[in-house]
Amino acid sequence: MERIASAVSRTLEDERGRWLLDARHSSNANELALTGRIDGIIVSVVIDRTFIDETGTRWIVDYKSSSHEGADLEGFLASEQERYRPQLERYASLMRHVGPEPIRLGLYFPLLSAWRSWLPAGR
Repeated sequence: MERIASAVSRTLEDERGRWLLDARHSSNANELALTGRIDGIIVSVVIDRTFIDETGTRWIVDYKSSSHEGADLEGFLASEQERYRPQLERYASLMRHVGPEPIRLGLYFPLLSAWRSWLPAGR
């Protein structure tokens, strides 16, 4: 429970964390369940957080409770981005059927106050 409380506290203290949770974003949802076909296979996913920002971009965000000790935080974040890239790309593939908005993907690490974002493949 301490880890969860710390993650929530750090998210609310962090400008990026507050932006991610801002209820003023349109079409915002937490734990959004989607089912669809990818390459002919039916898949079901749950997206941690999604919303459309003030520029009209659909964000798909996955929260990671990872912690990191050591000097190479950027290396760790790059490794985590590559590790979770296929998962978020799958989310984007399903979300493209929900609306026409451009999509961006993000990983948020509340315990590290760290953020990685990128455009999905093919966009």
